[in-house]
Amino acid sequence: MNPEHFWNVGNRMLQAPLPELVWGLLSSSVVCAVLGIAIAFVAARVRHGGPSGAAVARVGHAAIGVIALAVGLVWIGDIALRGYVIDMSAAVSRWRFALAPVVAAAGVAAWAVTRRATQPRRAADAGSVTRRTWVTFGPRRGLVALLVAMVVAVGVMVVFGRMSTAFEPGLAAHVAMEAPNVEAPPVVTVFPGWAYGIPLLAGAVALAAAVVLALHRNAARPFPDGVRLDLERRGRADAARDIVALAVATMLLMLGGVLRLARSAAADTMTVQMPSGHLTSVQLALPHADLIMVGGIAAPMLEIAGSSLLTLLVVRAAAAVHARRRQPAPPAEVRV
Repeated sequence: MNPEHFWNVGNRMLQAPLPELVWGLLSSSVVCAVLGIAIAFVAARVRHGGPSGAAVARVGHAAIGVIALAVGLVWIGDIALRGYVIDMSAAVSRWRFALAPVVAAAGVAAWAVTRRATQPRRAADAGSVTRRTWVTFGPRRGLVALLVAMVVAVGVMVVFGRMSTAFEPGLAAHVAMEAPNVEAPPVVTVFPGWAYGIPLLAGAVALAAAVVLALHRNAARPFPDGVRLDLERRGRADAARDIVALAVATMLLMLGGVLRLARSAAADTMTVQMPSGHLTSVQLALPHADLIMVGGIAAPMLEIAGSSLLTLLVVRAAAAVHARRRQPAPPAEVRV
């Protein structure tokens, strides 16, 4: 971008009122990502204060932190590429909201298929032979949150898809807003219609399937011998929690992006020239305008929450690996 552009933006920010300045900053996904990362570091510092024995017990889950880092880099890299390197404001990037869920699904699926017992199978006992399913170690509240996020995402994409307009064959990625009782062409803007929604829904389905697979493999694989049963169960519960948190964070980021794009595409008024030659502003008719406005307010909060969750997973994994390197492994560590 032109350096003069940044200079002008900086001057406007210094002269703007505080509420307008705050909202202007939150209108950037990059700023929301920075805020989410900062909140995560503060929360991790306040909660743990530093590496601990519990962190060492979770060292086997460092791969989940790597997946979270990959998802975050893909998300922020796509935003930086489209917003600051290549001008794609008028282009239709069908995989814009599906890329991160696909990366998360691929990583979680790879994590699931590589789960192997590192020690001989545990001798049969009441704890190890109990029937285990994908919900055995899954966090109940986390699974409910994931289900709610996916249901909301599906509902929003269906609503936005029905609102969208296809100006080219097979492409529904715009919305046409008309002014009632005014002879003027409609205002057409890029909108998260079916062109964005179908890939996102496919990515969400793939992510949900990968999460179920990972939770099933995490619960059903045999307990290893030589590891205390309570520690083994705690390790599997930690892994299930991190997998679900990763999926929730990914869906929050994508839902926030969809709502942000819908809000940026919505217009309240348009200026038309009357037969007398005078210019006047008229109201535009936009279906589900209230949903779009509320979604525009919620979008920054969803992105901050999603980036915070991803950062917490990365910080937790890094702390566990760091603690493992500094401290000798206990004789009964959890290996998952």
